[in-house]
Amino acid sequence: MFDSLGGDVGDGVVELIRISRDTVSSRPLASNVQHRKVLDKGKPEDVMPSVKGAQERLPTVPLSGMYNKSGGKVRLTFKLEQDQLWIGTKERTEKLPMGSIKNVVSEPIEGHEDYHMMAFQLGPTEASYYWVYWVPTQYVDAIKDTVLGKWQYF
Repeated sequence: MFDSLGGDVGDGVVELIRISRDTVSSRPLASNVQHRKVLDKGKPEDVMPSVKGAQERLPTVPLSGMYNKSGGKVRLTFKLEQDQLWIGTKERTEKLPMGSIKNVVSEPIEGHEDYHMMAFQLGPTEASYYWVYWVPTQYVDAIKDTVLGKWQYF
């Protein structure tokens, strides 16, 4: 089926999605009010040190000293033998099967590029993202590979 411009009908929709995605992704996530509120608290005193330009495997200890979207302290524990990610706060620990996490997105924190803000998508929409702030940059790729699997098709 062709539209009035001579192309496939689906081509226009695909192009519109591409333009929308490019427009949205060109604006830093950190400019969002929700993220600014947490980032404006500044870097946590007990945040793990970051090594800019390095890529390391996950440490054997939990990643700690980070904030969640409420500005509360959070730690990430990777239980590889159980194929789980534990997200721990002072109040509770969520034990998530790795397979239940749909996506992981991250972006360097402006002015502190050696740290990232990272989200774990726990449901079908962006509203289900669990945000973690001040993730040391050297662990970003290892976290994505561990949670999503080494071979990502996108």
